[in-house]
Amino acid sequence: MKISRSCILAAIAAAPASAFAQVVASATPSTAETQGGRGLEEIIVTAQKRAENLQSVPIAVTAISGDDLAAKGVSDPQEFARLVPNMAFSNNYGETRITLRGLSFQDLATQGGEPRVAYHVDGEFLALAGDIDGTFYDIDRVEVNRGPQGTLFGRNAIAGTVNVITRGPTDTLSGYLNTEIGNYSTHNVDGAISGPLADGVSGRIAFRTRNHSGYDLNVPANVDVDNQDTDAVRGKLRLARSDNFTATLSADYTRERDRVGPLFVGVDVPGATPLGVVLGGQVSDGNPRHNYSGQLPFTGKTSYGFSLDARLDLGSDYSLVSLTSYRHSSFEYHYDDGSSIPLQRSNGLERAEQLTEELRLQKDFSRGNFVVGAYFYGQNYRMDSINPFYGPAALALGIPGALASGFSQGFTLGGNVNTRATAGFGQLTYNLTDTTTLIAGARYSWEKKRKFDEFFDFDVFNPFDPNFVHTGPTLSGSVSYNNFSPRVTLEQKIGPDRLIYATFAKGFKAGGFNVGGLAPAYQPETLTDYEAGFKFDLLDQKLRLNAAGFYYDYKNMQVVVAQLTSNEFINAASAKIYGAELEITAVPVRGLEFDAAAAWLKSKFEHFDTFDPTNPSLGVISLAGNRLPFTPKYTLSYGAQYTFDTSVGPVTVRGDGRSTSQVYFDQFNSVENSERASTIVNASIGWADIKDRLTASVFVKNIGNGLYKNGTFVNGGAIGWVINGSYDPPRTYGVRLGVKF
Repeated sequence: MKISRSCILAAIAAAPASAFAQVVASATPSTAETQGGRGLEEIIVTAQKRAENLQSVPIAVTAISGDDLAAKGVSDPQEFARLVPNMAFSNNYGETRITLRGLSFQDLATQGGEPRVAYHVDGEFLALAGDIDGTFYDIDRVEVNRGPQGTLFGRNAIAGTVNVITRGPTDTLSGYLNTEIGNYSTHNVDGAISGPLADGVSGRIAFRTRNHSGYDLNVPANVDVDNQDTDAVRGKLRLARSDNFTATLSADYTRERDRVGPLFVGVDVPGATPLGVVLGGQVSDGNPRHNYSGQLPFTGKTSYGFSLDARLDLGSDYSLVSLTSYRHSSFEYHYDDGSSIPLQRSNGLERAEQLTEELRLQKDFSRGNFVVGAYFYGQNYRMDSINPFYGPAALALGIPGALASGFSQGFTLGGNVNTRATAGFGQLTYNLTDTTTLIAGARYSWEKKRKFDEFFDFDVFNPFDPNFVHTGPTLSGSVSYNNFSPRVTLEQKIGPDRLIYATFAKGFKAGGFNVGGLAPAYQPETLTDYEAGFKFDLLDQKLRLNAAGFYYDYKNMQVVVAQLTSNEFINAASAKIYGAELEITAVPVRGLEFDAAAAWLKSKFEHFDTFDPTNPSLGVISLAGNRLPFTPKYTLSYGAQYTFDTSVGPVTVRGDGRSTSQVYFDQFNSVENSERASTIVNASIGWADIKDRLTASVFVKNIGNGLYKNGTFVNGGAIGWVINGSYDPPRTYGVRLGVKF
């Protein structure tokens, strides 16, 4: 099923002209005008499962409104990361990898791993990284909570959470339509329409389409790759027919069909030659954006889900919240060894269904508040991967020449994993004095994972069967985990709009199975966080300074190691991470705004004895002292914008950038599998009419056209320890036009 863009646009355009005129007539002052007159605006967040002022929450939180994201030209998660300290996004295999404070998602497609950063949309937890990118539209605000958030947000929030809150239905008719055109044949459209449907009933429909041609070129086929073709739609229905009960039903659908896949970026063994080159093929011509894969890469994703958010006011300041959600995901990918000759290809498919339920009881009282709740999570996951060897590969492996004209079965693997998790949690906020607050909470989690029908076949003698179905013996097994994650925070107000805090917290990430790897289960990892910070609004709210320092004690850390034909998770022994973050926002005079986010990070393995599969002759080696993957020593984001009035409306000029130190992508800290220090700078000029109903802007991103890898992985030794990865987009530019009603 493909969403009809023409149908969606027609729905937006169908709004009555009289309503459009009425809304325009009641326009309010622009954000720039109101902000310039009274300093920095108050930001409301739900980082503690309740609405609070950002500056009064003793957590390292970055919150950005949807309007600010649009003003800064942010339209996807990867662009959003440049605004947050110690945060990075990358897209590998079509999966969105989120990194917070150096803790990242190391999974490879169809391995069944789970992220370290919990990603939520309107409270719904999205377990699969492939589902993330299709949710980033029609946003009210995005909140990033850094540090373990397991007490209130549960499983796999060991590094933090990203909470996307989308816009809800409105009681008056409103909407918008935006379009963007640019180089690489970019044509993006998004919009929404919202309003009342009946007494106490309102609805909203939002959509997004994103299309651009490829940033890279597959030379053998002369076809661009790393393109985008994504459609998404979301509907909401809100029932609020009484003063004490509201319910919001949401449904969403995302479809993606791209020529996206890993590119050849080098080899992990200095001086090694990929097998495809040994057999007479080509992997590179010196242009890193040229791809020589004999099979065009492909990423296909389909995701849909439903959620029901019901809230009941019980009286006496008690409230009951229920959040129920269901999600179905399907993710297919195709790629090969990266050489121009038919050698080896990989076709994979992962499918998942998940059901979640969270029930919370909350109360406010004279000296604070509390929340208690229960949570259930269930997921059924299936993975299949088919990896045939063509004739040249079969010959290289010593297979009879009869297969040279065709190709062999190669290796196939797959299996199922069922996850069931339950938890009980609670948190108390108690004001010890008028200026001192104690926050204490805990979560007890129980989780069971069961694998079944797991198989791995290595067959280079029989012809490849694209409809292969495994009929031989399979493996099964189960593991269970229990975890107790507490949090204690002491907060001290030291004046108006100023507070300091100190926190002790624990978090954990569940263990699991290397699906299809026939390997033992890997164990959960745990983290203990010691953190302190401050939040200051100064100079009559013209200057905002938020800072945090932290120390992580990491146990049983999960890492990915390349093997001969696949990659698998293992547990490292221990690691330490510590660092500091500073966010600055200033509005010194009307119309002028500065923002900056600086982060310093130090990480190292304390004890990790393993072997390097690219150099097995060394035997077991110690990686103690090595930096953790995806942990740059520093990141620095910076931006400035100035808004000035004209006779036809305000104009905003903005420039921003982000600088990052060298990053290693594996635990061995190999130079071949890393990226040097990088800087990316962007600029834009925007205009809005006096009533803020029409907007237009021009922009350029990555002005210097820098070429930087945002993530890599090492393929198995059977094809020569090839490093595949993805690059940040090149220089892009374009025009955005918008209308609101």
